[in-house]
Amino acid sequence: MKLLSACFSVLLLLPLQVQAWSNHSLGSSLALAPLQGMAAETLRVESLERFLEAEEEGLRVLLDEQERFARAQFEEYPSRPDELRWQAGAADRRSAFLQALRINPETRLALFIQAVPGVAPGQRERLDAGAVTVYRKLSLWSEWRFFKVGEGELLSPLAVLSSAADEPDYGHDINLFSDNPGTAGARYNFGTQPFGDARFEYSSQAPFHIGYYHEDPLVFAAGPFLRRTYPQWRSYQYIGLARFAFERGHPYWGYRFLGWGLHYIQDMTQPYHASVLPGSTTTGLLWTAAKALGGFPADKQAAMARVATRHTEVEKYQLQWLRGEMASGDSQRSLLKAYAEAANDGRYPPFDYRYLRDTVALESHQRADQFDGLIGQWLEQQPAVGDFRQGNQLTAARPDAQLQQLIIELIGHFGAHTRNAVRATAPR
Repeated sequence: MKLLSACFSVLLLLPLQVQAWSNHSLGSSLALAPLQGMAAETLRVESLERFLEAEEEGLRVLLDEQERFARAQFEEYPSRPDELRWQAGAADRRSAFLQALRINPETRLALFIQAVPGVAPGQRERLDAGAVTVYRKLSLWSEWRFFKVGEGELLSPLAVLSSAADEPDYGHDINLFSDNPGTAGARYNFGTQPFGDARFEYSSQAPFHIGYYHEDPLVFAAGPFLRRTYPQWRSYQYIGLARFAFERGHPYWGYRFLGWGLHYIQDMTQPYHASVLPGSTTTGLLWTAAKALGGFPADKQAAMARVATRHTEVEKYQLQWLRGEMASGDSQRSLLKAYAEAANDGRYPPFDYRYLRDTVALESHQRADQFDGLIGQWLEQQPAVGDFRQGNQLTAARPDAQLQQLIIELIGHFGAHTRNAVRATAPR
C-alpha cells in the first residue's frame, strides 16, 4: 500500500486549474434572476470593522460552535489551533477574524462590486484587480470589472451576493499549507499541501476548491491524502456566518458571506472538481502512476496534459458561448435559460451541511467520465492550430451537440444549487 501511495504522489502533481465555470459573479447573477427582490431591494454597505465590533461576543460563540461541529462531522478535518480562536476585544479585529477563519491573512476584503448583468456600476471609481485580490499575476482578472463602493451606500442583494461569489478565487485559500510561502501555513495546522504543485500559488487553493468525496475506496487507500479536501467545510463555515449576520441585522455581510459559501458549491458543479482523473479507471490510474515511479513517465505526462487541456478548453468554450448568447440580447438562448431555469430546483434534498458533498459533488462525479470523453471527441474535431479562414481569422471552435447538451445540464445544476442555497439561508 505504501508503494501505491507513492505512485499516487507522483501522478497528483497536476497543473490544477483555478477556474470552475469561469466568473462566479456572472453565473450567480444569471442564476439568481428568477428570485424576486434580489435586484429590486436595497441594503446598506457596512465595513467589516463595524460588523466585528458590534458582534464580537456573538462571533466567539458561533465560531466555537462551528469548530466543535467540524471536528465531529468532517472527515480529515484539521483542528483549528487554540491560539487562533476568536476572542472579543482583539487589538486588530480584522486580522484576528481572518486568522480565526484560517484564510489568507492578506485577503483584501475591499468594499466593491463587480459589473455583471443586473448590477450597474453607475459613476463609481474603477478598481485595479490588485485592490481585490492578493495574487501577483493580475492578468487573470484583466476582463473582470471591479468598482469601489463606500460604507453607507445602498446596493441590491444581487450586487453584493453575485460580486462576493467570485471572491474566494481572489486568494482566500492560497498559501495556507506549511510548505507554502508566507507565515500562515506554519500556524494554521493544515499540514503540507496534499496535492498539486506547491511552487505555484494558484495551485495551493486547489484542496479547498476541489472535493474528492466519491472515489473508489482503493483510490483512497492508495492515496489517503486525497481525502484532505475542504470545500464542504468552507461552505459550511461561510453559510453559518451568513445566517448569523442576517439574524443579527447585518444584511450586507449576510449576503457577502453567503456569496463566499456559494462559491464552493458552484465549484463542485464542475466535474473536474469532483473526480481525481476523469476518463481513467482505477486500475489504469494506478498503472500509470506506477510506471512513472519506475522511470517511464510518458503516460503520466500524457494524463496530466489531457486533464489540463480539457479542463481549460471546455471552460474557455463555455465562457465564449455564454458571451455570445448575452451579446444577442435574447434571454431564451439555451445556455442563458439553463442558468435561470428553476423547474428542477425542488427535486433535490433539503439544503444542509451535507448538500455540497452528498448532492452536488456526487452529481458531478457521476458525469465526470462522460464529460471528459465528450470533451476529447470535441477537441479532435477542432481545426489544427494555425488553420485560417478567409480574411486571415482563426477558425472558431466547432460546437458539438452532445457536449453542448451536457454543459447545459451541468449549468442547470449550477443554477439550481445556487438558488437552493440562497433560499435556505437568506431572509425570505
